[in-house]
Amino acid sequence: MMQKILQQLNQEVGVKGSMIVEQDGLPAVTELGKELDGEIVAAMASSTIRSTKRALQLLNQSKFDRIILMAAHGRMVFVDLDPAPAILLAVTDKNINIDLTILAIDGAAIRIKNLLMKK
Repeated sequence: MMQKILQQLNQEVGVKGSMIVEQDGLPAVTELGKELDGEIVAAMASSTIRSTKRALQLLNQSKFDRIILMAAHGRMVFVDLDPAPAILLAVTDKNINIDLTILAIDGAAIRIKNLLMKK
């Protein structure tokens, strides 16, 4: 079911691929396009999550809700699936209306949270 949610998310304009990662950055469910290397995306996710959590602890902040990482050729959007111990990651094109895409990503995050909390 989570795979299907990721597949639906990937149909949104500008979304290249998506995955659910554990809190430590290890991939749990992936639905990445052919142009994305799963190992590289997972490594980037792990590094970003770890660094962000460390920085937030130093700033006495509890957690992040969303991270948007902008790069030369695209974006990575991380959404914490709290209280489930997982994070939704979506890789997007650079030149999209990020606000509309975030609505789709947030909708997928809510559906995934609901599934994870039923387990």
